Amino acid sequence: MTDQPQQPYPGQPYAGQPYPPQQPPKKRKKWPWILLAIFVVIIAMFGGCAALIGGAAKSIDDESKSVVSVTYKVTGPATGALITYTINDNITQDNDVALPWEKKTDVTGLAKTVTLSATNGMNDTGKITCQVLVDGKVIIENTASGTGASASCSGSVSKK
Repeated sequence: MTDQPQQPYPGQPYAGQPYPPQQPPKKRKKWPWILLAIFVVIIAMFGGCAALIGGAAKSIDDESKSVVSVTYKVTGPATGALITYTINDNITQDNDVALPWEKKTDVTGLAKTVTLSATNGMNDTGKITCQVLVDGKVIIENTASGTGASASCSGSVSKK
């Protein structure tokens, strides 16, 4: 026989012996949660960018479809003025014009540019003034004087 005492019950520690050490609880892995958080942040950023781009595209589309009513005016004592102006990127010219002169038009497109040039005729010596008006308010104005003097008004307009 052996000198060691026998276990009173199978699976129990030896009498007088400490219990075997307990296993520490298994640690949960953190990396799947970190990957999920990164994925959520990326999706949120993508959604935010898509919303910004969509908003910008709508704004550009709205601006390109908007219409601005513009009035071109030329004043002065000239009787033989040369007037050149644009209507939606089409250049038009009126010759030997007695002032005052006025033309109303609608400007469309994304870049709503306007140009107006007024030149005194060879027999005109006084001042010549060009004006671009939107909603009755002068937004561009220029004056020149003398024979062959030219006043130019150009820029962009918007509905604000």
